Amino acid sequence: MTQRSAPFLETADRIGRKLCREAVWDGKRCTWLGWSMEAINQQWIPAYRSYASELYSGTSGIALFLAELHRFTNDPQQRRALEGAVNQTLSLTDTLQGSRRIGFYSGISGIAYSLSRIGTLLGNEKLVARSLSEMATLNGIAPDKNLIDVIGGSAGAIPALLALGQSHGRADLIETATVHGDHLLNTAMQSEQGWSWDTMQVVGQKNLTGHSHGVAGVVTALLELHRATGEARFRDGALQGLRYERHLFNPAYNNWPDLRIMNPGAAQQSVYNMAWCHGAPGIGLSRLRNYELLDGDSEIREEMDAAIQTTAAALSLPWTPGMGNYSLCHGACGNAELLLMAAQQLNRPELRQIAEKVGWEGYQYFAQPELPWPCGVSGAGETPNLMLGTAGIGHYYLRLHDPVSVPSVLIVTPEVS
Repeated sequence: MTQRSAPFLETADRIGRKLCREAVWDGKRCTWLGWSMEAINQQWIPAYRSYASELYSGTSGIALFLAELHRFTNDPQQRRALEGAVNQTLSLTDTLQGSRRIGFYSGISGIAYSLSRIGTLLGNEKLVARSLSEMATLNGIAPDKNLIDVIGGSAGAIPALLALGQSHGRADLIETATVHGDHLLNTAMQSEQGWSWDTMQVVGQKNLTGHSHGVAGVVTALLELHRATGEARFRDGALQGLRYERHLFNPAYNNWPDLRIMNPGAAQQSVYNMAWCHGAPGIGLSRLRNYELLDGDSEIREEMDAAIQTTAAALSLPWTPGMGNYSLCHGACGNAELLLMAAQQLNRPELRQIAEKVGWEGYQYFAQPELPWPCGVSGAGETPNLMLGTAGIGHYYLRLHDPVSVPSVLIVTPEVS
């Protein structure tokens, strides 16, 4: 541990110890109470509830952070809490039925991926085997025409299936990933501008750009399949998706529009968000991976550089309390993940400095004075989950501490051996 990275691990450890204190126990299982967003009458509102098992805002996401943290701290309470969260997760896997199991951040593919990582970190072969058996349940589930995106659909499941399939020699999982890839090709909406996907089924809404719900995430899943299988149809579909997203890029904003209809009764204005879920930071993560998968394509490089430039400029502004949140989904930590990954992949240390700036400001404003972290549930307080709350913030600080051995949770990058 270097002196400079020590506060980053210290911050992650503080978050981990607080999660241990806040865990709600029942025998050998534990969960947490916290804020999340619930869809009620076509509106998203804050809701305080006990957590389910999914990666996005459930026990598997918190367990994953605690497992990554424990190997640096060797804290027995963190080990106890992560094992309790794993036990709770395993007790709930059967509650996800049918096509709901497909999702990475919302279903079994993400839970299985996280359990495999946790089992590997703990040296628990039974847990790794359980993760593979859970992932294999997707083999018999037909893709759903309404479940396409990275959050809950085929685009999120594909990289996870490939990652476990390749690392464990499971051809069945790779074949299931291929089935989902063909589903993406079959559901593409073809136009003169390229291919896109109706991921949210909102009347009158254009097909979205972006990583979590839009074309960028689908493109990356198809390119992962092309790398894994060599099948040209997946590359061809991805290139068509890139055409669609490319024609919507706005040079004046150096960004892509968020095409969601947020207020159906009002006139729609162009919005250019800055988040992992919608906007340049998430699209930048996709393009960074696309640049690898397409062996240095020049147009991809231009788009990647634009996303990095826009994200770096936004994060270079001094942080002031109240200017935003620190969550992974649509906060400073998720945005800074692009710069952290780009610094490592492109050998650009100046981007690492901006990513560290985000960490130092959080340490100064929230960790040191032990104030609540600004999380990603609008209109609510601090919450403990992965994508909207403190487990994800802690995970980002672990990434700052050791970006090589702690993999990102914002994009899955399987490798062909």
